[in-house]
Amino acid sequence: MFDDFKLIVTCEHARNDVPSFARNLEIPQEILNTHRGYDIGAVELYDALVRKLKPDFYSAGRYSRLFIDLNRSLWNKSVFSEFWEHCAPAPLADDRTVAKYYALRKKAFAYYLDYRDSLENFVNSAETPIFHLAIHSFTPVLDGKERNADVGVLYDSSRPWEKKIADVIIDEIRSRAPELKVCRNYPYQGKTDGLCSALRKISPSYAGFEIEFNQRLFR
Repeated sequence: MFDDFKLIVTCEHARNDVPSFARNLEIPQEILNTHRGYDIGAVELYDALVRKLKPDFYSAGRYSRLFIDLNRSLWNKSVFSEFWEHCAPAPLADDRTVAKYYALRKKAFAYYLDYRDSLENFVNSAETPIFHLAIHSFTPVLDGKERNADVGVLYDSSRPWEKKIADVIIDEIRSRAPELKVCRNYPYQGKTDGLCSALRKISPSYAGFEIEFNQRLFR
């Protein structure tokens, strides 16, 4: 489809670690070990793709999404988990306590902006079309409802050339693994708030795809 392009591979929810300076968020380890803490199995796929495809740019998150979610815009209320509310200073807290809380928020913002800015700068500087594969995974059951897919390919269907590339990705997965059920824009919509949606606004020659794998595949 294109003779020349730049390839990006990322994994925003790769790990469930919490930085040592954020221990007072008091996120239970049993929660960090679940799909809420990270995308189970995603980083192994990410590592394999980086080795095989040798992308022009690749990056993976270092910390749990419960610290700060790299796949959400800062205006999105879910960018910070409820554990931030639990450790927020009381209305009459002393200045030292308030200062420590906002110093922690500043560190979270710095980590987030470093990750996002490096991607935005690469997209801005590219002189050829860009293909971005963002590797994620989803829990097989959410709120008691089973997800009826093995792989989801998320994209913006209103962008014709992005849809054409999605067709190629889906056909390739089906040909290589016909036993897998592959769905479009499932279990989420490709146009909702996320890293790919943000990067689409930067360059008209950018095409972003969240590839979602059912976590039961890794069990």
